[in-house]
Amino acid sequence: MNSMETTTSSADIEAKSPPEARETLNIGIVLPNDDRHPVGWLATRALGREIEWRNAPVELQWFVTRTATPQSATESSLDINYLPENVEELEHDLDVLIEFDVTDHSADFVVDPTSIDLSLHDSIGLLRRYLPLESINAIHPAPSLKESILVDVDDQISDIAAVEIARHAHSRQLPITLIGAPHNQTSFATKLTTHNQTSIPLGNDLDPEELAAVVQNAALVVTSDMALHRLANVLHGRSVLASENANDKQIQHHLWSASVNIASLEPNPALEDRVSRLAEIIEQTALLRLNRPITSRSASQERKRNEQSHHLHQQQLTHWAEQRRRAHQSIDALRQELLQLHNELEATKDDANNTRQALRAQHNRLNELETEIARRDQGPARLQRSIDWHSVAAQLERDLVKVLRWLRRRFGRG
Repeated sequence: MNSMETTTSSADIEAKSPPEARETLNIGIVLPNDDRHPVGWLATRALGREIEWRNAPVELQWFVTRTATPQSATESSLDINYLPENVEELEHDLDVLIEFDVTDHSADFVVDPTSIDLSLHDSIGLLRRYLPLESINAIHPAPSLKESILVDVDDQISDIAAVEIARHAHSRQLPITLIGAPHNQTSFATKLTTHNQTSIPLGNDLDPEELAAVVQNAALVVTSDMALHRLANVLHGRSVLASENANDKQIQHHLWSASVNIASLEPNPALEDRVSRLAEIIEQTALLRLNRPITSRSASQERKRNEQSHHLHQQQLTHWAEQRRRAHQSIDALRQELLQLHNELEATKDDANNTRQALRAQHNRLNELETEIARRDQGPARLQRSIDWHSVAAQLERDLVKVLRWLRRRFGRG
């Protein structure tokens, strides 16, 4: 017969067992669409990693709108889905959806960081913590152009700025690389050529990580874009914010100051407080929705089809990204060969000039020797030292006799 003290019901076991860990939160993050540069894209990724660390365990899902730029929407390092037109369709798949500057919908599970004064511009400060600089350095689209002056060209870059940038590049022996719209790059390159300075365009299809690599490895960044200026200051601090109204002295001062500037690595207390507040809001919003009622709506089959389609789409994006990487590598290899040929051409021109000068010197020396030989060999015959007066008198006498004979004959006949 079993003792009452040794028998334990299953209910008692469940009551005494430790509570299970908190359920994993499904958090979606909407990546922004930047008009010029994907700096906001990088900042939102850093914010997502920060939220993942603060609210762990978390499963992140990344979304973009249908109007996202191709080079951002096809990034192969993230598993990205398109945001549906009706955000409420994600209500049963996500606990929280984070999106900046929400204006077109107000679902209860959507959290806008700007509501607690955490702007996208502020989130750039998190990139120093989450941007993998080692891998960023490895994907630079043009390794031969590292340590160059990176100019973000737009209508705000004045002719005075072009003059000072050319002068600064010449004084520090640095190449100039351009990013921005193609027509702006062409116009700015023309301005530089008038000051005997060349530039190399990097194109306008850089993905977020390539842009970060270019900015990270630049010796100096010149831009009128506040977001790009903030990114450069976060990474290294060597950035100049150009404006149309700046004169040559101001631009020159900013260029030299940025060349020796070091970014402050101290944490931003205001940023830390706002991110902590955002993490708390996400936690509260998610926990309030964990016990939401499950409706009869089931989308398992549709979700499986979407997953298969998305997998094929990701494979294609990976292939395209690899093709772009190889294209950048080929372009950079051709650029290196072109620079090598240019250097060899300059060396050949120098050798030709030296040979031409040597030949000219030899020709002049030969002329001098020929002149000296002619002077010594023919000089006494051509240049008599005195006149033989006896010969002159004898010749005059002979001529006078001839004249007298002619006169005698003439008058004798008459």
